[in-house]
Amino acid sequence: VLVDLDLVRTNPHKVYPQIYHAFKRVLKEWEQSLADRPESVKRSTQGKMAAATHATSAEYLKPLFKSLRKRELEPDVLMNIAKIAHYMQVREYLKANDAYLQLSIGNAPWPIGVTMVGIHERSGREKIFSNNVAHVLNDETSRKYIQSLKRLLTFAQAVRPPDDVSQ
Repeated sequence: VLVDLDLVRTNPHKVYPQIYHAFKRVLKEWEQSLADRPESVKRSTQGKMAAATHATSAEYLKPLFKSLRKRELEPDVLMNIAKIAHYMQVREYLKANDAYLQLSIGNAPWPIGVTMVGIHERSGREKIFSNNVAHVLNDETSRKYIQSLKRLLTFAQAVRPPDDVSQ
């Protein structure tokens, strides 16, 4: 089922299962692609690392799946995760990556926390402490599942490349 971005605004409770199933499907697909590899590839160092990356990502995504099942995400986080899922499904990976960046760093002027950089330091410092900074990265659990979402996105792009290469 295609994730409906309009539902995020009109009826967010209906979009939670759509997002859940979209990401679960890609995670299963990733697992299956790893299982379908030849034994020699599975035993290689790279093969073991790929399997470990998948296992780690699956583990890190559990809190997100739990939040999706309980329907308890912040509205802005829900919107960006819905965009990632939707654009991943329609193979518009540039837009999906934009939503990922919006989710991970937001509109932070200096997400690394630089202060006192010159004459106009006060306005810069005020911007840093405003709500422009993505709050989800302050939480280690969120940071981990956001990183794993990026891995899912990268896998989906490799397996189902866009029709238009510029996407």
